[in-house]
Amino acid sequence: MKNISKILAGILFSALVMAPSYAGELAVSGGATATYSTNGDDSSAGKNLGISNEIDFTANGELDNGYTWKYQVQLDGATTANDDTRLELGTDYGTVGFYVSEGGMSAELHGVGAMGPGFDYVSPTSFTNGYDVDGYSNIQYHLPSGLLPFGIGAKLGYVPNLSATAMLSAKDSVAASAIANDNVGRNLTALQLSAAPIDGLSLKGDVQATDDESGVTASTETGISGNVGGSYTSGPLSIGVVVGANQAAVASGEVTYYENQYVGVQYDINDSLSVSYNIDESLQTQRTAVGAGATTGNKVTADMKQKSIQVAYTMGGATIGITNVEVDNSDYTIGKEESQTVFSLGISF
Repeated sequence: MKNISKILAGILFSALVMAPSYAGELAVSGGATATYSTNGDDSSAGKNLGISNEIDFTANGELDNGYTWKYQVQLDGATTANDDTRLELGTDYGTVGFYVSEGGMSAELHGVGAMGPGFDYVSPTSFTNGYDVDGYSNIQYHLPSGLLPFGIGAKLGYVPNLSATAMLSAKDSVAASAIANDNVGRNLTALQLSAAPIDGLSLKGDVQATDDESGVTASTETGISGNVGGSYTSGPLSIGVVVGANQAAVASGEVTYYENQYVGVQYDINDSLSVSYNIDESLQTQRTAVGAGATTGNKVTADMKQKSIQVAYTMGGATIGITNVEVDNSDYTIGKEESQTVFSLGISF
């Protein structure tokens, strides 16, 4: 961890020892989506109508030596809190970025889906996909683009404190009560690799692991997750596949881990109309420690599978969508089934 911190600090220091930057430009973009959903799960919420929104304020500028900077803050969700924020500095040596609830590096989404890759758009249940730095305040280093052959790219991310999830002002300090030991590790390190070896083919993989800094009451086992996969597009047809696994850090011998597989197929009928079919599957395995007087522990599995059909029609800056989702063994509960249909109208600006 110390070497990673020194590398990031060195790159940042060399980029900042320079004259002031030119004035930047501010741009506003975003979108709003109205949805009408019908639910058919075990605890049905009936019919629901909602509007989601996301507004991005983005400022860009350039330093007098050609280095660039970008600042972005988002207003989204049910509140106006600017919880999604990034500040990036582009240099000849790569990009250094500071993120709050941004900069996701997990590669569990293959990007194939008329209305979004599977559970990324809508899901009546929750998949356990492992760790990702974008749930916390994090710092990243991105290798310069074009440096390696076959479009190979690399990103390194670091979360200094998994207990601190709230956005802080520049001189704020976290209250002592918020710096308690965390049973999933105190920090998180992530590595993402990507490649585009041929036209239409995109490959990506990630590995993320926690580390216990306290050595006292935090976890005795490192939490880890990883994904590998990609997508291929040829004409109107796109196919995406991702496989992954994850295990949270634990403080005892009891372990729960997940093996995931996500597959999506999308066909663009024309420039306006697209259809897709996704199958997302997650196998949960729970293992318990060997108890007193016993010779073996227990092992229980639950295989959750989600199937989704999506149709999207785009006209100008508007997209009309229909998404139907059915889940077997929902919430990793054997025999529990859920379903949901969502009609949506999205506007981009």
